[in-house]
Amino acid sequence: MQLVFFCPTLNSGMHNLRRQSVADEFVDLSFHGLKKEDFFMKIQKQINLHEVTDLNLRGNQFDSFLDCSTNLEKLRTLDLSQNHLQRFFFLCKEEYNLQVLNVSHNMLEYIDDNSINHRMPQLKILDLSYNKLTVVNETMLEHLTILEYLSLSHNPIGDGIHNGAFWNLKALQHLDLRNVSAPFFSADFFKTLTNLSSLDLSWNPISVIPLLPVKLQQLDLSGTQVISLENLYLPELRELKLDHLPNLTSLALNDLENLTCLETLSMIGCRRLIQLSLWPQNRAVLPRLQRLSVKESGLMTLGVELSALIQRVLLVEVENNPWKCDCKMEWINSLNSTRNLSRDIRCHTPDRLHGKLLAEVPSYELECEYDTPIFYPIMWTSVSVLIVALIFAAVFILLRRPTSQWSFRGKGRDTVTYTTVVESNNDLVRILAVTESHDRNDE
Repeated sequence: MQLVFFCPTLNSGMHNLRRQSVADEFVDLSFHGLKKEDFFMKIQKQINLHEVTDLNLRGNQFDSFLDCSTNLEKLRTLDLSQNHLQRFFFLCKEEYNLQVLNVSHNMLEYIDDNSINHRMPQLKILDLSYNKLTVVNETMLEHLTILEYLSLSHNPIGDGIHNGAFWNLKALQHLDLRNVSAPFFSADFFKTLTNLSSLDLSWNPISVIPLLPVKLQQLDLSGTQVISLENLYLPELRELKLDHLPNLTSLALNDLENLTCLETLSMIGCRRLIQLSLWPQNRAVLPRLQRLSVKESGLMTLGVELSALIQRVLLVEVENNPWKCDCKMEWINSLNSTRNLSRDIRCHTPDRLHGKLLAEVPSYELECEYDTPIFYPIMWTSVSVLIVALIFAAVFILLRRPTSQWSFRGKGRDTVTYTTVVESNNDLVRILAVTESHDRNDE
Protein backbone atom coordinates (compact mmCIF):
# COMPACT_ATOMS: atom_id res chain seq x y z
CA MET A 1 0.00 0.00 0.00
CA GLN A 2 1.32 3.42 -0.94
CA LEU A 3 0.32 6.44 1.15
CA VAL A 4 0.40 9.88 -0.43
CA PHE A 5 -1.14 12.61 1.76
CA PHE A 6 -3.50 11.60 4.56
CA CYS A 7 -5.80 13.99 6.35
CA PRO A 8 -5.69 14.10 10.15
CA THR A 9 -8.65 11.68 10.29
CA LEU A 10 -8.34 8.17 9.01
CA ASN A 11 -11.46 7.91 6.88
CA SER A 12 -9.52 8.16 3.63
CA GLY A 13 -6.83 5.78 4.85
CA MET A 14 -9.35 3.18 5.90
CA HIS A 15 -11.24 3.54 2.65
CA ASN A 16 -8.08 2.97 0.63
CA LEU A 17 -7.32 -0.16 2.55
CA ARG A 18 -10.86 -1.51 2.23
CA ARG A 19 -11.06 -1.15 -1.50
CA GLN A 20 -7.98 -3.28 -2.05
CA SER A 21 -10.25 -6.29 -2.24
CA VAL A 22 -13.96 -6.36 -2.90
CA ALA A 23 -14.12 -9.64 -0.99
CA ASP A 24 -13.05 -8.01 2.31
CA GLU A 25 -15.69 -8.34 5.00
CA PHE A 26 -16.55 -5.09 6.70
CA VAL A 27 -18.56 -4.83 9.92
CA ASP A 28 -19.87 -1.39 10.87
CA LEU A 29 -21.18 -1.09 14.45
CA SER A 30 -20.46 2.62 14.80
CA PHE A 31 -22.62 4.87 16.98
CA HIS A 32 -24.72 2.03 18.41
CA GLY A 33 -24.20 3.04 22.04
CA LEU A 34 -22.48 -0.30 22.71
CA LYS A 35 -20.52 -1.06 25.85
CA LYS A 36 -17.71 -3.57 25.78
CA GLU A 37 -19.96 -6.17 27.46
CA ASP A 38 -22.54 -5.78 24.70
CA PHE A 39 -19.97 -6.42 22.04
CA PHE A 40 -17.92 -9.21 23.60
CA MET A 41 -20.78 -11.16 25.17
CA LYS A 42 -23.63 -10.62 22.71
CA ILE A 43 -22.78 -9.08 19.36
CA GLN A 44 -19.74 -11.12 18.50
CA LYS A 45 -21.70 -14.34 18.88
CA GLN A 46 -23.78 -13.20 15.92
CA ILE A 47 -20.75 -12.30 13.82
CA ASN A 48 -18.04 -14.53 12.47
CA LEU A 49 -15.18 -12.26 13.52
CA HIS A 50 -12.72 -14.83 12.27
CA GLU A 51 -13.43 -13.61 8.72
CA VAL A 52 -13.74 -9.90 9.47
CA THR A 53 -11.03 -7.66 8.04
CA ASP A 54 -12.50 -4.23 8.84
CA LEU A 55 -14.24 -3.58 12.17
CA ASN A 56 -15.75 -0.17 12.92
CA LEU A 57 -16.66 0.41 16.57
CA ARG A 58 -16.51 4.18 16.43
CA GLY A 59 -18.77 6.29 18.64
CA ASN A 60 -19.66 3.69 21.27
CA GLN A 61 -19.06 3.46 25.02
CA PHE A 62 -16.06 1.14 25.33
CA ASP A 63 -13.85 2.04 28.30
CA SER A 64 -11.32 -0.67 27.40
CA PHE A 65 -10.61 -3.19 24.67
CA LEU A 66 -8.96 -6.60 25.16
CA ASP A 67 -8.12 -8.78 22.20
CA CYS A 68 -8.32 -11.96 24.31
CA SER A 69 -12.11 -11.66 24.33
CA THR A 70 -12.48 -12.00 20.59
CA ASN A 71 -10.97 -13.56 17.49
CA LEU A 72 -9.30 -10.98 15.27
CA GLU A 73 -7.12 -13.27 13.22
CA LYS A 74 -7.72 -11.56 9.85
CA LEU A 75 -8.44 -8.07 11.11
CA ARG A 76 -6.61 -5.35 9.20
CA THR A 77 -8.54 -2.22 10.21
CA LEU A 78 -9.86 -1.45 13.69
CA ASP A 79 -11.63 1.83 14.49
CA LEU A 80 -12.17 2.45 18.21
CA SER A 81 -12.38 6.23 17.97
CA GLN A 82 -14.86 8.37 19.90
CA ASN A 83 -15.28 5.91 22.73
CA HIS A 84 -14.26 6.25 26.39
CA LEU A 85 -11.10 4.15 26.18
CA GLN A 86 -8.67 4.43 29.04
CA ARG A 87 -6.61 1.43 27.89
CA PHE A 88 -6.47 -1.21 25.19
CA PHE A 89 -4.45 -4.42 24.95
CA PHE A 90 -3.16 -6.82 22.33
CA LEU A 91 -1.85 -9.75 24.34
CA CYS A 92 -3.38 -13.06 23.34
CA LYS A 93 -2.10 -13.67 19.81
CA GLU A 94 1.52 -13.80 18.85
CA GLU A 95 1.06 -11.71 15.72
CA TYR A 96 -1.74 -9.69 14.14
CA ASN A 97 -2.28 -8.52 10.60
CA LEU A 98 -3.57 -5.19 11.83
CA GLN A 99 -2.56 -2.37 9.48
CA VAL A 100 -4.79 0.51 10.64
CA LEU A 101 -5.60 1.37 14.26
CA ASN A 102 -7.67 4.42 15.15
CA VAL A 103 -8.04 5.14 18.88
CA SER A 104 -8.50 8.91 18.56
CA HIS A 105 -10.99 10.93 20.62
CA ASN A 106 -10.69 8.78 23.72
CA MET A 107 -9.37 9.19 27.27
CA LEU A 108 -5.96 7.54 26.96
CA GLU A 109 -3.37 8.97 29.33
CA TYR A 110 -0.56 6.54 28.62
CA ILE A 111 0.29 3.84 26.08
CA ASP A 112 2.02 0.95 27.83
CA ASP A 113 4.03 -1.92 26.38
CA ASN A 114 0.97 -4.17 26.21
CA SER A 115 -0.95 -1.77 23.99
CA ILE A 116 1.24 -1.17 20.95
CA ASN A 117 3.79 -3.93 20.91
CA HIS A 118 5.68 -6.46 18.79
CA ARG A 119 2.43 -8.30 18.07
CA MET A 120 1.50 -5.66 15.49
CA PRO A 121 4.45 -5.66 13.08
CA GLN A 122 2.21 -4.80 10.09
CA LEU A 123 0.79 -1.56 11.51
CA LYS A 124 1.06 1.30 9.01
CA ILE A 125 -1.48 3.84 10.27
CA LEU A 126 -1.87 4.85 13.92
CA ASP A 127 -4.11 7.67 15.13
CA LEU A 128 -3.71 8.65 18.81
CA SER A 129 -5.07 12.18 18.43
CA TYR A 130 -7.50 13.88 20.84
CA ASN A 131 -6.52 11.90 23.93
CA LYS A 132 -4.88 12.88 27.23
CA LEU A 133 -1.34 11.74 26.57
CA THR A 134 1.35 13.67 28.43
CA VAL A 135 4.40 11.64 27.46
CA VAL A 136 5.79 9.86 24.41
CA ASN A 137 8.80 7.81 25.40
CA GLU A 138 11.28 5.54 23.62
CA THR A 139 9.36 2.29 24.23
CA MET A 140 5.87 3.44 23.30
CA LEU A 141 6.39 3.21 19.54
CA GLU A 142 9.62 1.26 19.23
CA HIS A 143 8.07 -1.80 17.50
CA LEU A 144 6.38 0.14 14.71
CA THR A 145 9.22 -0.14 12.24
CA ILE A 146 7.02 0.03 9.12
CA LEU A 147 4.59 2.70 10.40
CA GLU A 148 3.86 5.29 7.72
CA TYR A 149 1.31 7.59 9.36
CA LEU A 150 1.26 8.77 13.00
CA SER A 151 -0.99 11.37 14.60
CA LEU A 152 -0.47 12.61 18.15
CA SER A 153 -2.31 15.87 17.62
CA HIS A 154 -4.42 17.55 20.30
CA ASN A 155 -2.78 15.82 23.25
CA PRO A 156 -1.44 17.84 26.22
CA ILE A 157 2.07 16.46 25.74
CA GLY A 158 4.00 19.68 26.31
CA ASP A 159 7.70 18.88 26.67
CA GLY A 160 6.95 15.18 27.27
CA ILE A 161 8.31 13.91 23.95
CA HIS A 162 11.58 12.07 24.61
CA ASN A 163 14.44 12.64 22.21
CA GLY A 164 14.41 9.05 20.95
CA ALA A 165 10.64 8.63 20.79
CA PHE A 166 10.56 8.49 16.96
CA TRP A 167 13.96 6.98 16.26
CA ASN A 168 12.66 3.54 15.20
CA LEU A 169 10.01 4.97 12.89
CA LYS A 170 12.30 5.06 9.89
CA ALA A 171 9.50 4.30 7.42
CA LEU A 172 7.33 7.17 8.71
CA GLN A 173 6.06 9.48 5.98
CA HIS A 174 3.42 11.57 7.77
CA LEU A 175 3.72 12.93 11.31
CA ASP A 176 1.01 15.06 12.89
CA LEU A 177 2.05 16.97 16.04
CA ARG A 178 -0.58 19.67 15.74
CA ASN A 179 -1.50 21.39 19.01
CA VAL A 180 0.43 19.20 21.46
CA SER A 181 1.45 22.24 23.57
CA ALA A 182 5.13 21.72 22.80
CA PRO A 183 7.29 24.81 23.56
CA PHE A 184 10.05 23.50 21.27
CA PHE A 185 10.93 20.60 18.99
CA SER A 186 14.44 19.27 19.24
CA ALA A 187 16.31 18.41 16.05
CA ASP A 188 16.86 14.99 17.61
CA PHE A 189 13.16 14.21 17.24
CA PHE A 190 13.42 14.00 13.47
CA LYS A 191 17.01 13.00 12.74
CA THR A 192 16.20 9.38 11.78
CA LEU A 193 13.00 10.20 9.88
CA THR A 194 14.67 10.26 6.51
CA ASN A 195 11.46 9.30 4.65
CA LEU A 196 9.26 11.93 6.30
CA SER A 197 7.37 13.93 3.67
CA SER A 198 4.58 15.60 5.69
CA LEU A 199 5.00 17.30 9.06
CA ASP A 200 2.42 19.29 11.02
CA LEU A 201 3.81 21.41 13.88
CA SER A 202 0.95 23.90 13.85
CA TRP A 203 -0.64 25.56 16.88
CA ASN A 204 2.27 24.93 19.19
CA PRO A 205 3.96 27.80 21.11
CA ILE A 206 7.27 27.39 19.29
CA SER A 207 9.23 30.44 18.14
CA VAL A 208 12.14 28.66 16.43
CA ILE A 209 11.89 26.23 13.53
CA PRO A 210 13.90 23.10 14.37
CA LEU A 211 16.25 21.32 12.00
CA LEU A 212 13.93 19.31 9.77
CA PRO A 213 14.33 16.33 7.41
CA VAL A 214 15.38 17.62 4.00
CA LYS A 215 12.90 15.39 2.14
CA LEU A 216 9.87 17.17 3.56
CA GLN A 217 7.23 18.04 0.98
CA GLN A 218 4.57 19.49 3.30
CA LEU A 219 5.15 21.64 6.38
CA ASP A 220 2.52 23.35 8.52
CA LEU A 221 3.68 26.03 10.99
CA SER A 222 0.32 27.77 11.33
CA GLY A 223 -0.57 29.32 14.67
CA THR A 224 2.99 29.21 16.02
CA GLN A 225 5.09 32.09 17.38
CA VAL A 226 7.54 31.93 14.47
CA ILE A 227 8.63 35.32 13.08
CA SER A 228 11.73 34.40 11.06
CA LEU A 229 12.07 31.97 8.15
CA GLU A 230 15.68 32.68 7.29
CA ASN A 231 17.97 29.75 6.43
CA LEU A 232 15.05 27.37 5.95
CA TYR A 233 16.60 24.68 3.75
CA LEU A 234 14.01 22.23 2.43
CA PRO A 235 14.79 21.71 -1.27
CA GLU A 236 11.89 19.30 -1.87
CA LEU A 237 9.19 21.23 0.02
CA ARG A 238 6.05 21.80 -2.05
CA GLU A 239 3.59 23.24 0.46
CA LEU A 240 4.25 25.65 3.32
CA LYS A 241 1.45 26.83 5.61
CA LEU A 242 2.04 29.92 7.76
CA ASP A 243 -1.60 30.70 8.52
CA HIS A 244 -2.63 32.74 11.58
CA LEU A 245 0.90 33.57 12.77
CA PRO A 246 0.23 36.11 15.54
CA ASN A 247 3.68 37.74 15.56
CA LEU A 248 4.59 37.82 11.88
CA THR A 249 4.73 41.48 10.80
CA SER A 250 6.82 41.30 7.64
CA LEU A 251 8.20 38.71 5.27
CA ALA A 252 10.88 39.11 2.64
CA LEU A 253 10.24 36.34 0.14
CA ASN A 254 13.99 36.17 -0.39
CA ASP A 255 14.16 34.33 2.94
CA LEU A 256 12.50 31.42 1.13
CA GLU A 257 14.98 31.31 -1.73
CA ASN A 258 16.12 27.79 -0.78
CA LEU A 259 12.58 26.44 -1.25
CA THR A 260 13.09 25.93 -4.96
CA CYS A 261 10.27 23.37 -5.32
CA LEU A 262 7.64 25.28 -3.35
CA GLU A 263 4.27 25.32 -5.13
CA THR A 264 1.91 26.56 -2.39
CA LEU A 265 2.59 29.33 0.13
CA SER A 266 -0.25 30.18 2.51
CA MET A 267 -0.31 33.07 5.00
CA ILE A 268 -4.03 33.32 5.65
CA GLY A 269 -5.17 35.25 8.70
CA CYS A 270 -1.81 36.80 9.66
CA ARG A 271 -3.42 39.97 11.01
CA ARG A 272 -0.15 41.69 11.88
CA LEU A 273 1.48 41.01 8.53
CA ILE A 274 1.76 44.49 6.99
CA GLN A 275 4.68 44.04 4.60
CA LEU A 276 5.41 41.51 1.89
CA SER A 277 8.58 42.34 0.01
CA LEU A 278 11.02 40.99 -2.54
CA TRP A 279 14.36 42.58 -3.20
CA PRO A 280 16.03 41.99 -6.60
CA GLN A 281 18.58 39.27 -7.09
CA ASN A 282 20.18 37.39 -9.95
CA ARG A 283 17.89 34.34 -9.93
CA ALA A 284 14.15 33.98 -9.55
CA VAL A 285 12.78 33.44 -6.05
CA LEU A 286 10.24 30.62 -5.66
CA PRO A 287 10.48 29.59 -9.32
CA ARG A 288 7.75 26.89 -9.07
CA LEU A 289 5.23 28.79 -6.97
CA GLN A 290 1.68 28.22 -8.23
CA ARG A 291 -0.45 29.47 -5.35
CA LEU A 292 0.13 32.44 -3.03
CA SER A 293 -2.52 33.15 -0.41
CA VAL A 294 -2.41 36.19 1.89
CA LYS A 295 -6.12 36.46 2.56
CA GLU A 296 -7.45 38.10 5.72
CA SER A 297 -4.09 39.50 6.76
CA GLY A 298 -2.88 43.04 7.54
CA LEU A 299 -1.44 44.08 4.17
CA MET A 300 -2.13 47.65 3.06
CA THR A 301 -0.05 47.71 -0.12
CA LEU A 302 1.88 45.54 -2.56
CA GLY A 303 5.17 46.89 -3.86
CA VAL A 304 5.83 46.93 -7.59
CA GLU A 305 8.87 44.71 -6.98
CA LEU A 306 6.39 41.81 -6.57
CA SER A 307 4.98 42.25 -10.08
CA ALA A 308 7.19 39.66 -11.81
CA LEU A 309 6.39 37.04 -9.16
CA ILE A 310 2.66 37.74 -9.19
CA GLN A 311 2.59 37.62 -12.99
CA ARG A 312 3.85 34.02 -13.09
CA VAL A 313 1.89 32.63 -10.10
CA LEU A 314 -1.29 30.94 -11.28
CA LEU A 315 -3.42 31.72 -8.22
CA VAL A 316 -2.97 34.78 -5.96
CA GLU A 317 -5.48 35.24 -3.13
CA VAL A 318 -5.49 38.70 -1.51
CA GLU A 319 -9.06 39.22 -0.29
CA ASN A 320 -9.99 40.91 2.99
CA ASN A 321 -6.87 42.94 3.65
CA PRO A 322 -7.04 46.63 4.74
CA TRP A 323 -5.79 47.85 1.34
CA LYS A 324 -4.71 51.46 0.90
CA CYS A 325 -5.59 52.41 -2.66
CA ASP A 326 -3.06 55.01 -3.79
CA CYS A 327 -0.52 55.47 -6.56
CA LYS A 328 1.63 52.65 -5.18
CA MET A 329 -1.11 50.21 -6.17
CA GLU A 330 -1.61 51.59 -9.67
CA TRP A 331 0.66 48.95 -11.21
CA ILE A 332 -1.81 46.22 -10.24
CA ASN A 333 -4.42 47.63 -12.63
CA SER A 334 -1.94 47.30 -15.45
CA LEU A 335 -1.34 43.57 -14.92
CA ASN A 336 -2.46 41.10 -17.56
CA SER A 337 -6.25 41.33 -17.66
CA THR A 338 -6.60 37.56 -17.34
CA ARG A 339 -5.26 37.77 -13.76
CA ASN A 340 -8.11 39.95 -12.40
CA LEU A 341 -6.11 40.62 -9.24
CA SER A 342 -7.44 44.16 -8.96
CA ARG A 343 -10.96 42.75 -8.80
CA ASP A 344 -10.07 40.94 -5.56
CA ILE A 345 -8.68 44.06 -3.85
CA ARG A 346 -11.29 46.13 -2.05
CA CYS A 347 -10.08 49.51 -0.82
CA HIS A 348 -10.09 50.21 2.89
CA THR A 349 -8.48 53.65 2.72
CA PRO A 350 -8.66 56.50 1.85
CA ASP A 351 -12.20 57.15 3.03
CA ARG A 352 -13.38 58.42 -0.36
CA LEU A 353 -12.54 55.03 -1.90
CA HIS A 354 -13.61 52.84 1.01
CA GLY A 355 -15.44 49.73 -0.15
CA LYS A 356 -14.59 50.15 -3.83
CA LEU A 357 -12.78 47.50 -5.84
CA LEU A 358 -9.38 48.61 -7.07
CA ALA A 359 -10.43 47.66 -10.60
CA GLU A 360 -13.22 50.25 -10.42
CA VAL A 361 -10.97 53.15 -9.39
CA PRO A 362 -9.57 55.29 -12.25
CA SER A 363 -5.84 55.82 -12.23
CA TYR A 364 -6.15 59.58 -11.67
CA GLU A 365 -7.91 58.90 -8.35
CA LEU A 366 -5.03 56.77 -7.07
CA GLU A 367 -3.20 59.68 -5.50
CA CYS A 368 -0.36 59.48 -3.05
CA GLU A 369 -0.07 62.06 -0.30
CA TYR A 370 2.65 64.03 -2.04
CA ASP A 371 0.36 64.49 -5.08
CA THR A 372 -2.46 66.15 -3.14
CA PRO A 373 -2.86 69.94 -2.42
CA ILE A 374 -1.85 69.44 1.20
CA PHE A 375 1.68 68.87 -0.01
CA TYR A 376 2.23 72.52 -0.91
CA PRO A 377 1.48 74.03 2.53
CA ILE A 378 3.76 71.42 4.01
CA MET A 379 6.49 72.33 1.53
CA TRP A 380 6.26 76.12 2.18
CA THR A 381 6.17 75.55 5.93
CA SER A 382 9.31 73.49 5.66
CA VAL A 383 11.06 76.19 3.59
CA SER A 384 10.07 78.89 6.10
CA VAL A 385 11.40 76.87 8.99
CA LEU A 386 14.64 76.36 7.10
CA ILE A 387 15.05 80.13 6.46
CA VAL A 388 14.43 80.98 10.12
CA ALA A 389 16.92 78.33 11.13
CA LEU A 390 19.56 79.86 8.83
CA ILE A 391 18.98 83.34 10.31
CA PHE A 392 19.39 82.04 13.84
CA ALA A 393 22.53 80.20 12.79
CA ALA A 394 24.03 83.41 11.33
CA VAL A 395 23.24 85.39 14.49
CA PHE A 396 24.73 82.69 16.63
CA ILE A 397 27.97 82.74 14.61
CA LEU A 398 28.25 86.54 14.95
CA LEU A 399 27.72 86.40 18.69
CA ARG A 400 30.55 83.95 19.02
CA ARG A 401 33.14 86.60 17.78
CA PRO A 402 35.77 87.49 20.45
CA THR A 403 34.63 90.33 22.80
CA SER A 404 37.99 92.01 22.44
CA GLN A 405 36.99 93.05 18.92
CA TRP A 406 33.68 94.72 19.88
CA SER A 407 33.28 98.54 19.41
CA PHE A 408 31.31 100.89 21.70
CA ARG A 409 30.31 104.49 21.01
CA GLY A 410 30.69 106.98 23.94
CA LYS A 411 28.80 110.18 24.87
CA GLY A 412 30.61 112.38 22.39
CA ARG A 413 30.10 109.81 19.65
CA ASP A 414 33.79 108.99 19.96
CA THR A 415 34.52 105.40 19.48
CA VAL A 416 36.70 103.55 21.92
CA THR A 417 38.17 100.35 20.61
CA TYR A 418 39.68 97.83 22.91
CA THR A 419 42.35 95.59 21.60
CA THR A 420 44.18 92.85 23.27
CA VAL A 421 47.38 94.25 24.84
CA VAL A 422 49.85 93.18 27.42
CA GLU A 423 50.77 96.00 29.82
CA SER A 424 52.69 96.19 33.03
CA ASN A 425 50.99 97.25 36.25
CA ASN A 426 52.67 100.69 36.18
CA ASP A 427 51.51 101.35 32.67
CA LEU A 428 47.96 100.41 33.61
CA VAL A 429 48.00 102.91 36.54
CA ARG A 430 49.24 105.63 34.23
CA ILE A 431 46.54 105.01 31.66
CA LEU A 432 43.79 105.10 34.30
CA ALA A 433 45.14 108.39 35.73
CA VAL A 434 45.17 110.06 32.32
CA THR A 435 41.66 108.88 31.60
CA GLU A 436 40.36 110.36 34.87
CA SER A 437 41.91 113.76 34.17
CA HIS A 438 40.31 113.87 30.73
CA ASP A 439 36.94 113.13 32.29
CA ARG A 440 37.30 116.06 34.74
CA ASN A 441 38.21 118.46 31.93
CA ASP A 442 35.15 117.42 30.02
CA GLU A 443 32.96 118.21 32.98
